[in-house]
Amino acid sequence: MASIKNGLHWYDTAGNTISAHGGGFLQKGEYFYWFGENRHGDKLISCYRSVDLVNWEFCSDVVTQHTHPELNPSNCERPKVIYNEQTGKYVMWLHWENGYHYGEARCAVLVSDTVDGAYSYLRSFRPEGHMSRDCTLFQDDDGTAYFISAANENADLHVYRLTDDYLDIACLEQILWPGQKREAPCVFKRGDYYFLITSGCTGWHPNQSKYAYAESITGQWSPLFDLGSPTTFDTQPTYILPIRGSKETVYLYISDRWDPVDYHNSTYVFLPLEFRDATTVELKWASELEIDVKTGEYAAIVNKLDPPRYRICSAVRYLTSGESQSLKSKVTGRNLSYKDENQLWLVENIDGDIIRLQHYVSGRYLEPENGSLDAGAAVVLADREDHLKQEWIKLDEGKGFVKLQNRHSGLVLALHQNGREHVLIQADLNPRGGGQWNPQSFLLAEVYA
Repeated sequence: MASIKNGLHWYDTAGNTISAHGGGFLQKGEYFYWFGENRHGDKLISCYRSVDLVNWEFCSDVVTQHTHPELNPSNCERPKVIYNEQTGKYVMWLHWENGYHYGEARCAVLVSDTVDGAYSYLRSFRPEGHMSRDCTLFQDDDGTAYFISAANENADLHVYRLTDDYLDIACLEQILWPGQKREAPCVFKRGDYYFLITSGCTGWHPNQSKYAYAESITGQWSPLFDLGSPTTFDTQPTYILPIRGSKETVYLYISDRWDPVDYHNSTYVFLPLEFRDATTVELKWASELEIDVKTGEYAAIVNKLDPPRYRICSAVRYLTSGESQSLKSKVTGRNLSYKDENQLWLVENIDGDIIRLQHYVSGRYLEPENGSLDAGAAVVLADREDHLKQEWIKLDEGKGFVKLQNRHSGLVLALHQNGREHVLIQADLNPRGGGQWNPQSFLLAEVYA
């Protein structure tokens, strides 16, 4: 079996970094074609192909800034390609912005006679006048094609049916989950049911993906259900790739692990979806995925960190040491960085929901500065003491989030945003049950290496 190693940088058969984020996939003959965003140098859409999903050969840059004047400059994201049997054309839809800001919110359509050749740019537009950002394509069994995109400042998902040639919108079929802010849509069909997987809207920071199902694309959809961990194992979905083997059919969750600090440090994660029944989907972590695309058989391998490491986040800011790791160094909140080991923590379980939090790099422990009992005191790193000031009670907020109440003072940990994110202790001001945007709610997110 070929082996996919998740969360690492992958290289094509020529030894160059694979750059195909927000990708779409298309199978033709023995090859799987991968189209994605390439931001190394000029902004491009690159195409790769593979027979085993591990060894990827670079085909070409199928869209460049020289393809059309409207693409220079521009941002082209989340390209998806389907083949039209009637016209013999490969059709690409993507999210288009002008290269200066994200206010255009348009889709764009391109077409090619060959799967990996140059794509001709047709136009960009707002479908039926609506905003259109993160998007996907789905081709049903009868050849009908649908375009699904985030609209209304990402608050809603719109489902459009395409014209028979796939080059335009036929109609807006329905609006899904208005106001719930879902993006990064991926659609697939298994058996008699259609499934739609989406992420939340937190930029390039990971969040809880969700799925829903329906008996028809244009019919009634189920409520949204959680998929995977609260950070979806530090990923955002981009495509679901069915592998129809001689023995099994496996549905691969294709995703990006975006690095908000360094785009070029972003990587990829491929995981198998599991089904408990006809409509219940599960996603589990695998450090490595061995897969035989001919038979559909696979083995998921989990390499656990020992001891487990965690990132602690609130309002998409991650707890880290201050400018130095000296004694009494203040703890701050920063953008997620997968290269920054100062954002890693160890959790020492004391009793039940009582824990200590040890900074991975310095080995020191989280406590209020000078053991303060006052609201507004900074939080620092200090040498270990058997004292209540270094003990924190986890108060469950739901969805994996907790408040962290200091046993010495009774006050709770809070992220204070005043131009620079400082972490301090406050009275329990916010009502119980806050979620990811509550500065007193923290997610202890396990590191998936």
